[in-house]
Amino acid sequence: MKNTKISVFGLVGLLLAIGLASLILTKAQRANASFDQSNLISDGVFIDTGKMDTAAIQRFLERKGSFLQGISEGGRSAAQIIYDAAHGRNDAAGSINGITINESTGTVNPAVILTTLQKEQGLITMASRDDGALQRAMGYACPDSGGCNSSYATFTKQVESGAWQLRYNYERASGHGFSDYQVGQSFNFDGNGGIFSNRATASLYRYTPHVYNGNYNFYNFFVANFSVDEYSYRFINETNPYTTLAQGASAQYSVAVLNTGTATWQKGTVNLGTDRGQDRIPEFTREGNGSSGWLAPQRVYLQEDSVAPGGTGHFTFWMKNDNVSPGTHREYFRL
Repeated sequence: MKNTKISVFGLVGLLLAIGLASLILTKAQRANASFDQSNLISDGVFIDTGKMDTAAIQRFLERKGSFLQGISEGGRSAAQIIYDAAHGRNDAAGSINGITINESTGTVNPAVILTTLQKEQGLITMASRDDGALQRAMGYACPDSGGCNSSYATFTKQVESGAWQLRYNYERASGHGFSDYQVGQSFNFDGNGGIFSNRATASLYRYTPHVYNGNYNFYNFFVANFSVDEYSYRFINETNPYTTLAQGASAQYSVAVLNTGTATWQKGTVNLGTDRGQDRIPEFTREGNGSSGWLAPQRVYLQEDSVAPGGTGHFTFWMKNDNVSPGTHREYFRL
């Protein structure tokens, strides 16, 4: 057998560690903890359906001592029902007025569902089972005028229908031609006025048209338990996570990230930076500036001019093997 000397061309494997497990979140700043009745929660946080998996929901229920941790309906635990509802499954899916909600869109952040369960019936901090509270769990089809629709009198129906309603309210708040509960409109509930500053706020008020004894309670529980961050994100995907590069060869890489915080990202302010250690000069050579994606030796710039909460940002850049020793090498990045 003839030996091949890969060192002649300096064959190198470049493994970009930019997946979720490798990203280290730097919490730049907590959201302002003072209540703003015109801005209850950011759009990005509100619809972040991937924020908690079933295990995380279960742990939260156990930590709070909720009796929901031990119940099940139709072969599913309360945690699974909440997770499935957040992902637009079963009765959390449907189409009306040109708005379709399903598994591809999802509904709302599982934390929003958990907070609504607490706001409506106190179920998250309730230690002993209460069947009456379960039948009204999300307050769905239970108007202020009194009485609840018996068609929705199960925990599963309440959670799935309530999650669907919250996402439907969110979608109709902008761009569908409705005349009420629209972003930018003013409101006055029980003598408390303000403006629907975003879709999430409009959705919550359409669900519960009260500032106090309603959305004030929602806000306080959510902030106390789910730490709303001004700058937070969730990894979506990447291209070319592993590439073999001969000496002198280069390749393009890209990572997509969801803005789950309350702040809008601006090009030049939010970047992808090298990590392990922070601001490390990459072992591989960055390919110049400008169209190559690099803002500085340790920074990749955001492709979009801005990314609003709930939007997706992209970071695309080139790296080159100038004279890296043969073997597998990792380059670490974080937002």
